[in-house]
This record gives sequence, structure tokens and C-alpha cells, in this order.
Amino acid sequence: MLTFADRVKESAAVSGAGAYILNGAVPGHQGFIEALGGDRRCAWCAERGSLWEVGEGVVDAAGGTVSRERILSSSADGAAVDWPAGSVVALFCVAPAEVIQRGVRSGVTVTTPGMLRVQTGVARWYPPMAVIFTAWEAWVGQAPGGGVAAQFTLRKNGVAVASGSIVAGSQRLPREAISLSLTPDDWLTLDITQTGVSPQGSDLTVRLIP
Repeated sequence: MLTFADRVKESAAVSGAGAYILNGAVPGHQGFIEALGGDRRCAWCAERGSLWEVGEGVVDAAGGTVSRERILSSSADGAAVDWPAGSVVALFCVAPAEVIQRGVRSGVTVTTPGMLRVQTGVARWYPPMAVIFTAWEAWVGQAPGGGVAAQFTLRKNGVAVASGSIVAGSQRLPREAISLSLTPDDWLTLDITQTGVSPQGSDLTVRLIP
């Protein structure tokens, strides 16, 4: 699993296809070890002049390095850059497009934590790319009670596109088919239209599946 943090940028030394040797944070930024800790996998971008690469690797706190285990894209047609000996690069933590797209392709999950209450427009989500979802499912941490189901509605740009119900005493809405096409200009929200009674139910999670 990748670890992320804001404002992480260091200068780093590198030669050929070797690991990045951390030289310290750029003023106004955090260092990789400080922000992410040791033995943490992260995504990074390295730049020097016209040369650049984006990839994934592990922060080695003891050795003061960041490895180059997987190259996602680069100025070398997607291969690892063969850095000139003694290169010093700008190295910063990123959330690469491929990682975001990979996450969206594996499904999107939104959660409304805590006891359920009737509310509209919660858990707003903006797609980072065009995507089509073909199914959805939902579950709660605590089942709704009192013989009353928990009900919820998914809205695209404010218009209802799907409604679901988790019956009293149950914790799950089984996977159902849905036809939902989104672009980066769209957004989704979740309305909770009804809760159970004593208890209302809690921690509603809705998962959209490509």
C-alpha cells in the first residue's frame, strides 16, 4: 500500500539506475523519512532538466534512500532513466495518474461514519477520469432496528440515479446492477432518506464497482 503526505520534496543524488540518495528537504518542505517514515512504500517524481520519471519505491530510513522498484512513466519512454553519474535531482512525493486510475478501476467506496441520520448531499465524490460503474453494493456497521429499513439514494449532479435499502436486522445490500457513466465534470452525492429505529444503524458504506 502506498503512503502519501503533503509537501514532501528533497534533493537527491543518483547515478545510472541506482536508488535515490536523500540529501535533505528543500526549504519549506518535508523530507521523505520525516513525513513518511521508514520502510514505507511511496510514489515519487524525480526531475532534472529535461529528464524525469514517476515511479514507486520504498523509503529506507537506515540507508537514507528511496528505491526505484517500479517505473510508471518517464522521459525515457516509460523505462528507468539512466541518470548521468553524480546527478542531483528534485524528488517529491506524488499521487500518480496511473495510481489514481488504478484505484478508480478497482472500485470506489464512500462511507458516512457514525450513527445514521437523515441527511442529503453527503460524501460528495468527483471522478478523476471518465469511468463507467456497472454494479453497487452497500453495508452498515450496525444493522438498523425497529422493523424499519435504512434507505439511501445515490445522486449524479443532484439527480437520483439509484436507490438502495438495508432491511432491519440486516447489515448488507447485496451487489446489484447499475448503469452509471461519469466524466470528470460530474459529481456524486449520497442521501440517507430513512434510518432504522433503536438503533438507527451506523457507518453506511457504499461501493461502486466498474
